[in-house]
Amino acid sequence: MPSKMNEVCTLKLRQIVKNPALALGMSPKDVGKYKKIAAVYGNVAPVIVGAPQNNGYPILTGSARVEACAQTGIREIPAVMVQEQNVKEQLKLSLMLSTLQDEGGALSEGELISQLINDCGVTPRELVSLLGKSKAWISKRMGLAKNLASAVKMMVTDGTLCPRAAEEVAKLAQHEQAEFATNAVDCGLNKNEISQLVQRYKNALTDDVRREVIKSPLNALSKIEVHQRKKEISDAGLNGPGRKLQSSANYAAQMILKTANMVENAEEGALSDAYPQLSRLRNIMGEVTRTINRLVDEVSPGKQHVSGRNLTPEGRFREAKLLIGGDVQW
Repeated sequence: MPSKMNEVCTLKLRQIVKNPALALGMSPKDVGKYKKIAAVYGNVAPVIVGAPQNNGYPILTGSARVEACAQTGIREIPAVMVQEQNVKEQLKLSLMLSTLQDEGGALSEGELISQLINDCGVTPRELVSLLGKSKAWISKRMGLAKNLASAVKMMVTDGTLCPRAAEEVAKLAQHEQAEFATNAVDCGLNKNEISQLVQRYKNALTDDVRREVIKSPLNALSKIEVHQRKKEISDAGLNGPGRKLQSSANYAAQMILKTANMVENAEEGALSDAYPQLSRLRNIMGEVTRTINRLVDEVSPGKQHVSGRNLTPEGRFREAKLLIGGDVQW
């Protein structure tokens, strides 16, 4: 394709037509970054716009810069006007610029992909070639635009929820997404843990299981069995009962330490809200400690065993920390 001479110009902010797709990915952090520059140096970062349509210039990239200028009192902005008149080609360019990670991000990319495929007849294969991304990447981005609830989109925009985790949340029914995402973030769950819970929800046979995933994700996560190959081998093997028990104990210890770390760093209001769950955890830990002490004492090797019978709950946490590694942060 031959190169095109695009026009450099200065536009009034009111002449620029905003793109709702780009606005989805415009976070306060992006706007704040450009406001600091604009406040000291004026607007030195041009935007890119399309050829005029209906007395306005559709913005292709730079929404955060336009908003920063508006909030700083700047009324004009330098711009590069692309000579391309075709709406489909303008959307393609906007999407390519978004994937450069200058601004915008996953939500904007998803909306632009959706517009290109649904409104302009562009095929996913064309976008794979255009962007150098996989077909799965295209599908996941489009899923964010099509399936993600508005409240969860806001969580992605403000950085509360990462895009990869949001791709998993988008697989849930929209009316369940916000509550689940909020609870998952509050519990400090990562993308893989969220993915496991979403699968548990989708495979659940009862409403009680689904309700637990949404309202008590940590509880539900503790009940997910590690995937094992069907063929069982000896107790010493990777899939033997002994190895399963080790894996389960290690996972439980990590989750307890994760909860303890969140408790130590929580504000009083958060502790008050979580009091019923923390009380239940404390009671369960007491029962588990007594059971483990009773059974493990019978097979304890030599005199190296520390029963923990007289340890306080804090002491048990410290002991667990030493057992699974001293690099755990409290």
